[in-house]
Amino acid sequence: MSRKSVLLGIGIFVLLVGTAAGSVVALLHHEPEFYRRSTVPPGDVRVGKSVEFEQRLTQLLGDLQGDQQWVASFTDEQLNCYFEEGFCRSRLDETMLPEGISAPRIGIEPDKMRLAFRYGSGVWSTIITIDLRMWLAPKEPNVVALELLSFHAGSLPITAQSLLEQVSEVGRRRSIDVSWYRHQGNPVALLRFQADRERPTVQLQLLELQQGQIMISGRSVEASPLRAMLSPAPGL
Repeated sequence: MSRKSVLLGIGIFVLLVGTAAGSVVALLHHEPEFYRRSTVPPGDVRVGKSVEFEQRLTQLLGDLQGDQQWVASFTDEQLNCYFEEGFCRSRLDETMLPEGISAPRIGIEPDKMRLAFRYGSGVWSTIITIDLRMWLAPKEPNVVALELLSFHAGSLPITAQSLLEQVSEVGRRRSIDVSWYRHQGNPVALLRFQADRERPTVQLQLLELQQGQIMISGRSVEASPLRAMLSPAPGL
């Protein structure tokens, strides 16, 4: 084989490798339309929706302290505005998000939830997108099932193993027992809330994904300290 043929073959190989590498980089840098659409520009609307979310969350946390039924709903717009405003302003993004993760977004549809976030920074960053189904386990109290439908970096499908480990670790830190099984080839996480309590203080009764919002309801089964202090003693 002549030297010219060898050089030509090497040149073609380098060109193919470079083209393939460029294609992979382009796939990783792809920003999904959902992510762009979910980004609310700065202004009064974003601030107002962030405040709405904080007020609803505060109301829910208050309701959880009493012996009562409660219901709450949050829109994906409120959540996305909060991620840009209150979440960053309070610096919760620095303490709650794992290292390398920023700018989370959520989209809610009747049959699934889409979670996305930026991973990394600068030219090495990409948008991670996760599609999930979510429902209450019908025969187990306080158990939420999460089915992982797809996992992408940019527009490139990737393995979910690292995500499974991350979910399990976050659950352990918050007293949520996490177990896994497979449904039609998809990994499903079973999240058992208040798993460390013999008598849970909250009973989840409804978890429903609607177009653009999530609704939850349940019952608190333990009186708050203030309520217990104000209640009359037996026999009075």
